[in-house]
Amino acid sequence: MQRYLSIAFLAVMALSRCEKPAMAGMAEVTGFGSNPGELKYFQYVPEGRLRNVPLVVVLHGCLQDAQEMARLAGWSSLAEQEKFIVLYPQQQVVNNLNRCFNWFQESDNAKGAGEALSVKQMIDHAIAQHDVDKRRIFVTGVSAGGAMAVAMAAAYPELFESAVALAGVPYGAATDIASGMQAMGGNVRLSPEAWGDKARSQNPGYSGLYPRMAVMHGTDDNIVKITNAGEIVNQWSNLWGIDAITGATEMNFAGNPRVMRVLWSKNGARAIARYDIGGMGHAIPVDPGSGPRQGGETAAFAKDVDFHSTWWAAEFFGITR
Repeated sequence: MQRYLSIAFLAVMALSRCEKPAMAGMAEVTGFGSNPGELKYFQYVPEGRLRNVPLVVVLHGCLQDAQEMARLAGWSSLAEQEKFIVLYPQQQVVNNLNRCFNWFQESDNAKGAGEALSVKQMIDHAIAQHDVDKRRIFVTGVSAGGAMAVAMAAAYPELFESAVALAGVPYGAATDIASGMQAMGGNVRLSPEAWGDKARSQNPGYSGLYPRMAVMHGTDDNIVKITNAGEIVNQWSNLWGIDAITGATEMNFAGNPRVMRVLWSKNGARAIARYDIGGMGHAIPVDPGSGPRQGGETAAFAKDVDFHSTWWAAEFFGITR
């Protein structure tokens, strides 16, 4: 059954399947826990003496792997520059034919289960091995990885400071393949409270803050409809107790006429952000170049829109200089 949802994602990340050598400084890690989700785990640790450093979990899209995600999005390059550790969970064909994270299965997206628990174990392992600032742990991803990033933030709110989802869907939008297809098509719409309840169901009695959330989405995305960006905002605004209608809109964000940002704050601090990239389909937004806010590489589903989503995600996390 997974094949049909995977086929829907096939056009999402039609990237090279060929095996590539690991990037310098990037290595596979084994023996990190029981790994119930049967994921692989790659880690990028920058050079130098690292003390109290941030940690970012980066989840790839369908047909991708850790190497491809690192190269196209430029996370490892930025990690070397800013000195933070990157964890790259990697899906296996044995779990999903097109290497999509199984964000739509409760057995993989719930707290203490499947792939979500495997990612949690990777984080625990990295904390045990490195001097990680536990107050600065973040998660991001694209497409199926974006949906899984939202799931991780919902299932483990005590673990993450913030999350960024590129072309993702809200937590609890699907429980099986059929509802997953509906969610991708933008056909699953709930009230903010109903969305919030789906996240709260993972941690009954939890009274702490939920991670801050940013969403980035192409306005012309025909694979995962941009309606999902609004639904994620509705979910997270409810978790934060914010009115989703009262965000501050900035057209031509950072001087880019293609990008609109809407920002929601609470107690003077950024809580939720939404970045709409005009004219972009289902892709990783990049801005190749050597400038301070540039990076990433273009490919079939990584588009140059003068917006390096990785840099802006890190800026939202608060880990850029």
